[in-house]
Amino acid sequence: MKILKPKQIIVALDFDSLEEVNSIVKLLDPEIYRLKIGKQLYAGEGPKILENLNKKGFDIFLDLKLHDIPNTVYKALKNLLNHKVWMTNIHLLGGEEMIQAASEAREYTKSGALLIGVSVLTSLSEKNIKDLGFKVEISKLVKILSFSAKKNNLDGVVCSVKEVPEIKKVLGKDFITVTPGIRIQQKNDDQSRVATLEEATKNGNDYIVLGRELTASKNISKMIKKVESYII
Repeated sequence: MKILKPKQIIVALDFDSLEEVNSIVKLLDPEIYRLKIGKQLYAGEGPKILENLNKKGFDIFLDLKLHDIPNTVYKALKNLLNHKVWMTNIHLLGGEEMIQAASEAREYTKSGALLIGVSVLTSLSEKNIKDLGFKVEISKLVKILSFSAKKNNLDGVVCSVKEVPEIKKVLGKDFITVTPGIRIQQKNDDQSRVATLEEATKNGNDYIVLGRELTASKNISKMIKKVESYII
């Protein structure tokens, strides 16, 4: 079943070192996949990992989820956007002023990078949110945060597949949704709000993040072929 477009899949590189990364990346075609660099890899290798993977022709989603006082986020994002990244993000729970500061940093740098906001981590359940003192359901909280992102000129949000239809309906098809917690084969792990590839593509979702199920597979080449069997 051909349900994916080339470059719709973002592979999460949850590794410590460039050596580990290269063992996976050499199996991936930059015309088919984009790559996600998170805190783990960025902490281990620093900005040079961006240059290394850019040279190999990959679009990079730098996933650091900046969340701090507005001035700190502004300055950090200005520095990050000096590097070549296709997309990066902030955490929307930092509040309206922090979101504005992030937007202003991108404007200042004249960067063409996409800037998106993390809404509610897909590892969190309704009980987790309640225990944290929120008196709204996750779907409502995601919508509130997404409105704030759109209002402050962000390009989209990170959310679960379940929240995509409402976001697209309310904020428009051009407002980007990026969904982690996607499974090639359904199974239980540390993500609460997960979905299969089929579910993730039914509702107009823009980008799908695949992580350990692919990169930690016993037969990575076989798993890559399985993913590519879905690509148009």
